[in-house]
Amino acid sequence: MALEAYGTWEEALARLGESRKALLALLQGAEPAWLTRPLREGAWTPLMVAEHIALVEESTARVLRRLRRLAAGEELPPVPVKPGEYKDGKPQAPEGVRPQGGLSREEVLGLLARARALLLEEAQKADPTHPATFPHPFFGDLTALGWVRAAAYHEAHHLKALQRPSLPGSGRTRR
Repeated sequence: MALEAYGTWEEALARLGESRKALLALLQGAEPAWLTRPLREGAWTPLMVAEHIALVEESTARVLRRLRRLAAGEELPPVPVKPGEYKDGKPQAPEGVRPQGGLSREEVLGLLARARALLLEEAQKADPTHPATFPHPFFGDLTALGWVRAAAYHEAHHLKALQRPSLPGSGRTRR
């Protein structure tokens, strides 16, 4: 899906709000066993997926801060960005946003809350119309608007995977 589909600055932020409500409802309503079981063989657990979402949002907030500083005319040293890697045609999480796992539901919920607060704080200060860009590992050079759209896409993408019906007896409750 093209990031433009996530709309204007306000629309992308609204989509982030909607997907977060759904993610929190899913995590809070799920049985503990489902939260700590890989979604499929070799995959992350639902708690690890949520941890990854938080790590991506923290990273996005840092990018928004950098773009704001560049827009203000500040000279910043270049940051090396590796292009995204694919395995079996699927994008792989860059090293800095891979979950460590082992966190409790409460710890992950706290991480999600802190990351979202930081993202929204930086978004409030950002200029969505400024042309400054920073490279995304999979989407290329993005403006602040592009980064907020990418965050909205990212959470919705993982939420959709978490909401897929599980096998009978999975222990996951549906709300």
